[in-house]
Amino acid sequence: SKPDAAEVELADGRTIRSEVVLYAAGRTGNVGSLGLDVVGIDADSRGRIKVDPQSFQTSVPNIYAAGDVIGFPSLASTSMEQGRVAACHAFGVPLPPPPETFPYGIYAVPEISTVGQSEEQVRESGAAYEVGVARFRETSRGHIMGVNTGFLKLLFSIETRRLLGAHIIGEGATELIHIGQAVINLGGTVDFFVNNTFNYPTLAEAYKIAGLDAWNRMGRG
Repeated sequence: SKPDAAEVELADGRTIRSEVVLYAAGRTGNVGSLGLDVVGIDADSRGRIKVDPQSFQTSVPNIYAAGDVIGFPSLASTSMEQGRVAACHAFGVPLPPPPETFPYGIYAVPEISTVGQSEEQVRESGAAYEVGVARFRETSRGHIMGVNTGFLKLLFSIETRRLLGAHIIGEGATELIHIGQAVINLGGTVDFFVNNTFNYPTLAEAYKIAGLDAWNRMGRG
């Protein structure tokens, strides 16, 4: 092997050689100086505090925790919502059940964003499903912008026709994902995309294209 190559041995005994190794150790909560043990709150080895997922109360009812310090998903968007829920609970403001899903965004080039179940998760669940795909180059806006890469993939339950997951790679993915998020959390089906009109020309029109792609194989239900 090359003298400057990195070599990693996997748990199954295989060896991988590459030029670079990215080691992601994650983060730990900065709670060591808060005196949590004094009030009876325990943190795990990574400094994460256990909370009630509905109210974000700790083991001490009048103390709440939200955001990165409680662990997954450690996103700015979900942390803000957790803080809002905690404040409402503390002041007795009633709230509906939390939404079913929330989006993830990776601000790379191209952008990547996802919401709901992945195709692997749907397959592992044993549910019958159909996939609809739209490539940005198939949209008029894609032609105008010269976007030759990027696509949208939608996953639908064949039994209920509901949208199970939406996954986007490409221009504006982290903005476009919210349409899929809304449809999933409102229990929408493939028929929403087929029967609704989208602004033209927009990349959001890819939702209709992907919906039609799946609907053509699913039929009228």
